[in-house]
Amino acid sequence: MKKIMLIKSLKRTNILILMLAVISMSLLISGCTDNTDNTAGTDGTLTHAKLQIAGSTTVLPVAEECARVFMEKHPGSRIFVSGGGSSHGVQAVADGTVDIGCASRDLKSSETDAHRDLVTHAVAKDGVAVIVHQSNPVTDLTMEQLQGIYTGTITNWKDVGGTDSGIMVVTREEGSGTRDCFEQAVMKPIKAEITDHAIIQDSNGKTRTTVTGSAQAIGFLSLGYVNDEVKAVRLDGIMPSEESVVDGSYAISRALWMITNGNPDSSEQAFLDFVLGYDGQKIVEDVHFIPVN
Repeated sequence: MKKIMLIKSLKRTNILILMLAVISMSLLISGCTDNTDNTAGTDGTLTHAKLQIAGSTTVLPVAEECARVFMEKHPGSRIFVSGGGSSHGVQAVADGTVDIGCASRDLKSSETDAHRDLVTHAVAKDGVAVIVHQSNPVTDLTMEQLQGIYTGTITNWKDVGGTDSGIMVVTREEGSGTRDCFEQAVMKPIKAEITDHAIIQDSNGKTRTTVTGSAQAIGFLSLGYVNDEVKAVRLDGIMPSEESVVDGSYAISRALWMITNGNPDSSEQAFLDFVLGYDGQKIVEDVHFIPVN
């Protein structure tokens, strides 16, 4: 009797061990699946991707809309997009906290020296427009006048053909790619800094809102953010536009970048291919930037 009971006990133990093994294997497989960033179909094409993207508020509308359409085309994909500015985008992708960083300026030498594996991918072209209030009679500024306004040596609109009223200077925060582009084109040639009296805003949208709300304001923002709430002025007789940026006649222009840490993996490459393909470049154009192709 004892022998029979021992056999039954051993059988129950073996069955229990087998069940635990099956459960463990199932959890292992499930865990691996949940942590996989991308899955390839039988033909080798990507079926879904998981990506974190962050950085420039200028590039933000491109990244957001491309992510939305990409996820529609690839059900199961999860792409999370946020802003934070160009410097944040560069640092975040370098640190590995995001998969793709966005920047509306070239990488600085300090960044390339510190992070030699960063790879840049141009996804659009853009101009930085100088804007004033719709009621402002000023429609044209010379580069010298713009430099005077932003260094604080010109403080009244009457000195540049406007009304007798003070100038409220609006600028972007340190680390902004839009500010960097403006400084490279406008301030660096005269080796000057933007006046300390300038009002600082941390996005293109906030800059536009500030200028919209004050008849004395002047600011600069991405060409893609210009609308009928504000008025873009000519610079040395050249209006900021797609044509003037492409032909190089407009003085303040740049490329917009997506950045990977090393060569893109399959998820990153699939998304970049989409952004640079027909649908992605159509989105670039639809949100008022200039396609790179």
